[in-house]
Amino acid sequence: MFNPFSMGKDMKGMEKMVKPALEKFMKDSGFVKKEELERALERIDSLERKINELERK
Repeated sequence: MFNPFSMGKDMKGMEKMVKPALEKFMKDSGFVKKEELERALERIDSLERKINELERK
């Protein structure tokens, strides 16, 4: 029987199961190019270092 009040809870559970698999599929299938991801991560690291240096002053 369909229970509309538990639908939100069910959707959260499905999201928890499907999200990691979907992210892995997208990375492996070329939706996210590895080079672009690495450049973005390097940029984030450099910005975090700059922020940390500014906070120390």
